[in-house]
Amino acid sequence: MTAKALPRAATRGRLTRFRSALTRDYWALAAVLFLAAVVLLAILAPLLVDGDVNRPNYGVRLKPPLTAGHPLGTDQMGRDVLDRLLLGSRISLVVGFVSVVVGGAIGTAIGVLAAYYGRWIDTILMRLADVQLSFPFILLALVINAIIGLGLRNIIITLVIAGWVEYARIARGEILVLREREFVEAARVVGAGNLRIMLRHLLPNIATPLIVISTLQVARFIVAEASISFLGFGVQPPTPAWGSMISEGMKYIFNAWWLVTLPGLALALVALAVNTAGDWLRDVLDPRLKI
Repeated sequence: MTAKALPRAATRGRLTRFRSALTRDYWALAAVLFLAAVVLLAILAPLLVDGDVNRPNYGVRLKPPLTAGHPLGTDQMGRDVLDRLLLGSRISLVVGFVSVVVGGAIGTAIGVLAAYYGRWIDTILMRLADVQLSFPFILLALVINAIIGLGLRNIIITLVIAGWVEYARIARGEILVLREREFVEAARVVGAGNLRIMLRHLLPNIATPLIVISTLQVARFIVAEASISFLGFGVQPPTPAWGSMISEGMKYIFNAWWLVTLPGLALALVALAVNTAGDWLRDVLDPRLKI
C-alpha cells in the first residue's frame, strides 16, 4: 500500500467504525437522523415558507393546529406558526454552530498557550477564566448582551465571550499532560518550533475531548439563545426566533396553547437530540469508556 493510500484507508476504517457503532445505538441513530432533518429543513426554509412570514393576517388569527392551510395553526397576528418555526430554526442553528466554532477556537488557543508556556502567562489566563466561571452563564450573557446591544451578531459575540472558558480549561488540562511526553521532546530535538509543536503534535492529540464538548455546547448555546430572546435581549420581533415566539405566546397560553408548546417542543427536541448525539460520540471516541 502506498503512502498516499494509507490515510485514505484509515479514513475509511474510521467511517466504517462510526457507521457500525451508530447502527447499534438506536437512540443515537434517531438523534442523528432527526438533526439531519432539522438542518435540511433550516437550509430549505426560504423555499418552503409561503410569502412574508412577518406580514399580519388578522382574519385568521389564533387558528388551532390542523386548520386548513395552517397545519400548526396561526399566532395572535395570523402568521403561520409552521413557517415561523422553520425560519426560527435557522437562527437557533446558526447561533449554536457559529458560537461553538468561534468560542471553541478562541478557548482552545488560550488553553494551549497557557499550558505550553506556563508561568505568568498561565497564571493570568487561568485567573481570567476563574473570574468568568464565578458568574452564572446566562447572567453573564445577558450583561454582555445589554452592553454591546441587540441582534443576531451580538448574540453570537455574547455566547463566544461567555463560553470560551470551558474549552480553555479542557485544552489546558490535556496539554499539561502531553507537553512533557517523548514525542514532544523528539520534535524539539529535530528543531521544530513552538508553533509547529502546538499545531502538528499537540492539537491533534486533544481533538477528541474538544469535539465531544463542542457537540454538547451546541445544545447549550441553542438553549441560551432562546433564553436570551425570551427575555427580550436577543433577536427582535418580527424576526422569528424560538425564544421570542415563546415569549410572545405566553400572553395567550390559556386559549392558544400551541404558541408556546410548539416552539418549546422544537427547542427541547433539538437540544435532546444534540445531547444524545454528543453522548454517543463521546462513547465512540473515548477509548477509556470501552470495556
